[in-house]
Amino acid sequence: MQSLQNIFSATLKENSENENLHSIISELTFELSKKKIQRLKDDKRIQKRLGELFEFYTRALQNENLKTSQNIDAIISGLVKAASYEKEEFLYKNIYEKEQLEKSIVKQKESIKTTIIGTLDILETHINKMDETITSESLKALHDTKLRSIEMLGILKETTSEAFLTTLEHAQDIEDTIFEITKNITYQTISEGEFTKNRFLDITSSIVEVAIELADEDQANAKELLVGTIHGTKEGLTKAIDKFKNDLKFAPEEMETILEKDLATIKKELFSVEEDFVNMLENSSKKSSGIAKEIINNLLENELNNSFAKIKRATTDTIEALSEKIDELNISESEFVKKAEKKIEELEKIASDKIELIKQNGKTKNVTKEAKRLGNHAWEVAKDAIDSAIKSAKDVINR
Repeated sequence: MQSLQNIFSATLKENSENENLHSIISELTFELSKKKIQRLKDDKRIQKRLGELFEFYTRALQNENLKTSQNIDAIISGLVKAASYEKEEFLYKNIYEKEQLEKSIVKQKESIKTTIIGTLDILETHINKMDETITSESLKALHDTKLRSIEMLGILKETTSEAFLTTLEHAQDIEDTIFEITKNITYQTISEGEFTKNRFLDITSSIVEVAIELADEDQANAKELLVGTIHGTKEGLTKAIDKFKNDLKFAPEEMETILEKDLATIKKELFSVEEDFVNMLENSSKKSSGIAKEIINNLLENELNNSFAKIKRATTDTIEALSEKIDELNISESEFVKKAEKKIEELEKIASDKIELIKQNGKTKNVTKEAKRLGNHAWEVAKDAIDSAIKSAKDVINR
């Protein structure tokens, strides 16, 4: 302690009249104390040493007639800074590494996205050159894959719009066809990405807003269009929640992936999904410049109140399944958060990002063409489902 005493006392003497003495004491206390505790790893030993240093520094102040509350405050500040220095440095290092990791993840996702899009395009090129006997079924399978990936491709709204326009052009079974289209698009898009409430609402609101725009332009079919869309997105959302519940229950080998999604957070979010869905509809209706706003408000007031029981039941069942899984793993909610922060999210699906590949004011001919093809395919899938249901009903009647 002799060298420490000499340095501290000499500095006090040299700067006793300095107007910045408070800052000098604080910084000197920090630097000297940091060296004295740097080899001590146990918190109790560190705190004991800091207590001894505090007594030493205050005695030195007293010896130099500088023992004031301001100077003692400077000593305390220096000791506190020294006590937390190593841990703060470690924290800052982790924060920096986390930021670098996040940047790396974004770049990797973009790279994977580019690879997937390129692969789909090259497959289509090859399919178009193949024998006609296999081209039709191959294109159907490829379009099914692309339809599941429209969020990643950045053409969710465009594809939905094309599917709606195709339905309106055929002018047959409009409400039922729109219901099937929106149910399938909502379910498949949600299922292909991260399971979060905000993402659910982004997807469903995008689909509903397309319906609102078309309903305001085509008043004759506005109600069928909006009723089919709202019930379809609601059904697709419910189906996606049910799928997550079943995956949670029957796929224990995927537990590492599930942990990354932070089950505790998902559990909390699910409590208000149906209310948030209603709020989404109300907010979307405000964007209407025509008849759509009135139709949606009437639906919310008179027809939809009881129809949300299905979402409520699905979310309640899923919340129970989440609670059981958390109890089964015997992991606290705080540990889920830590795990989620540490994981590199290697298995997170690409569609979880709000990718803005194509903005509304920057569409290309290729995007429009792709959206039209996928929109037509979505309509064909929905029409096949309706025709199949009608045929089954007729077969039952004719028995």
